[in-house]
Amino acid sequence: MEEFRSYSPEDVISVNLRETAERMSLMREQEMAHLCEQAAQIVTDGSHSSDFIASLRDHRPPQFSFDALPQNAEMLQKATEVQSVWQSIVLCREIRRRLESENALHPTLFFPEPDTPSEMARGRVIYQRNSYADSAYLLFARQIPSARALYTHSFSGVCEEVYRGNCEFCILPLENSTEGLLNSFARLIDRYELKIAATCDVPTTDSGRVTRFALLRRNLIPPASFDAEDLFFEFTAPLTPSPGVAALLGAAECCGLSLCRIDSRLRQSEEKSDPIAHVVLQVGAGDLSSFLLYLAMEAPHCDRVGIYFHINEHQQKGI
Repeated sequence: MEEFRSYSPEDVISVNLRETAERMSLMREQEMAHLCEQAAQIVTDGSHSSDFIASLRDHRPPQFSFDALPQNAEMLQKATEVQSVWQSIVLCREIRRRLESENALHPTLFFPEPDTPSEMARGRVIYQRNSYADSAYLLFARQIPSARALYTHSFSGVCEEVYRGNCEFCILPLENSTEGLLNSFARLIDRYELKIAATCDVPTTDSGRVTRFALLRRNLIPPASFDAEDLFFEFTAPLTPSPGVAALLGAAECCGLSLCRIDSRLRQSEEKSDPIAHVVLQVGAGDLSSFLLYLAMEAPHCDRVGIYFHINEHQQKGI
């Protein structure tokens, strides 16, 4: 502690803060070193990376207890959650770095094996026809080898054909610039457990207004690489289990992912309705692999809804 010839509370406080910051910086360096050692232990314990990632579904984060004064408990819990998120992301980044250096990390490891559509269903795209959906189909069809259009007269029928494996894809409107997320279609996607394979925007007759359409299938098709500026990732999270939505968004920010939209709604199941948050992230130059590791390790209750490119009329991505 510095000594002062003349007493000045401001000087004393300033020096105390500086010395505290220095001690915290040293502790943070030690903490990072320990986290790197922990990551090394996890990756080099003799298990294959695919087995390691599969095992993460059974992991649950530690629970904290607080013996603080009631008026301080909430503040302390929030601070602890922030610190826990930071520790988890540092650990995930180190695991990801080590796995990548061994060429043992591939995007497909984070997702279930995609189903193989039958020859009859392959390339079939079903939707309820109107001029806007036709425009969406023409954009999506350029990305699908041997795309074939089919029509039906109900939106539930569109989903049913994909759910039963009669068609590989279907098209539904997802949101528009007037109403935002279209909840009736979001409920259909939930009910049939469909996943987003691509999106596109179709202008309406009103100047400057667009409808966003989604190309959907029974499960996710991860891209060959996560390094793409126009790649998006969507997931849903229950509002009650830990980590909470704030922690999940903090982890996404730590990984350099940009929040595009977050909505809350009720997800219907056979037994009850559960409140969920629906999060849309743009990957950009962010570290999606580390964030997916974080979800697998700390938030296995989250449901991956889509990993996809947003298609415009000048793009040719391939699905």
